Amino acid sequence: MDKRFEVTVSSGRFKKLRTLNRRKNYFMKKVRLGAKLYLAKIIWDKYKKSTLDLKSIKTVLLLRNEGTIGDMIVFSPLVKSLHASGYVVDILLTKSSSVVMEHNPYVRKIYEADDASTEVYLKSFNHTVPESTIKKLAKNNYDLLIDPSLFDTPVHRMRLLREINPKSALAFNKRKYFNHYSNSLSFFERDKKHVTHAASLISDFMTNNSIIDNTYDLHIPDAIFDEVKSLLNTFEGKKKVIINVFTGSKERNFSQEQLSEIIDNLNQAHDDIKIILLDHRNEIKISLPENVMTNPFKTLHHVMALIHESDLVISPDTSIVHISAAFKKPLISVYKNVVDNNDLWAPGYDNASQIIVNNRAISHVAQVPELISQELKRRNILG
Repeated sequence: MDKRFEVTVSSGRFKKLRTLNRRKNYFMKKVRLGAKLYLAKIIWDKYKKSTLDLKSIKTVLLLRNEGTIGDMIVFSPLVKSLHASGYVVDILLTKSSSVVMEHNPYVRKIYEADDASTEVYLKSFNHTVPESTIKKLAKNNYDLLIDPSLFDTPVHRMRLLREINPKSALAFNKRKYFNHYSNSLSFFERDKKHVTHAASLISDFMTNNSIIDNTYDLHIPDAIFDEVKSLLNTFEGKKKVIINVFTGSKERNFSQEQLSEIIDNLNQAHDDIKIILLDHRNEIKISLPENVMTNPFKTLHHVMALIHESDLVISPDTSIVHISAAFKKPLISVYKNVVDNNDLWAPGYDNASQIIVNNRAISHVAQVPELISQELKRRNILG
């Protein structure tokens, strides 16, 4: 894990009680999930485990049907490693996350599942892969399926694996009585490893050469770079600051009041900056100073290019953090203090700061703009 600077803001004297209550709820969820998984095993699991023969593997299917862009970004080095080792790699993604790999030269074919909430993805007996896609995947007769779900086995997995029917399957932390999984690697929360370590474990297992460079592997078409650079060239002499406000969860979003204060603090400290706000759902309602604009582009690859060309990125915990990590951009990130998440999904590189707040919602922590300003001063990012 790369070094990072963390600031913790206390949320009050009832912190210990809330922690105990979370642990109780987490345990009960585990029990209920385990019961559903055992039922899924009875219905769809194989009668006998398959043997994984690495020498016979040529085609690989990587399952990443969680629906999040960040999940695919952090495993992009694995795709490159497998391709370099001679494997033919296909990926099953969701419609919302497949764009990440759209221009990746190391993938033979991208297949799509319908989007699903975390609740449906994890707890439903039914997956969201269309029947027509299942038939194509089964027809490919994969030598190996890689399931990188780390700590919870989605209930739908037994059915999905039965229908795709790969010759063997590799996964993490799977119970020995799940016969669909030929091999299971160990990766536990208590080890406090970054998520990229999981990709390295798979690479090491399959190629005897763990990923030395875990840099995320993102591919942006030249035409998109040209469009972004054409815009940014109009701000010559200005340092470009990207601020992301929204995530996939309201609890992780900045409030618009926080955004306004962050902008004011930046403008008070610097007179040579241009601020670009990421607002793909057009939710920002505050009035903006003349040197602030919303992102005029519509695609994820344009966002990637903007971040690549930026001098600073400010964002809560979301895929923007991992896009910034791909290019090692100066980053100030803000995370909720969620058990295990803050190590596993940290920015993970020296040029990033991670502010951690103990509150159910980042937007409820009034100190966030000031903490960001303090960290900018400490690191002297914008001079």
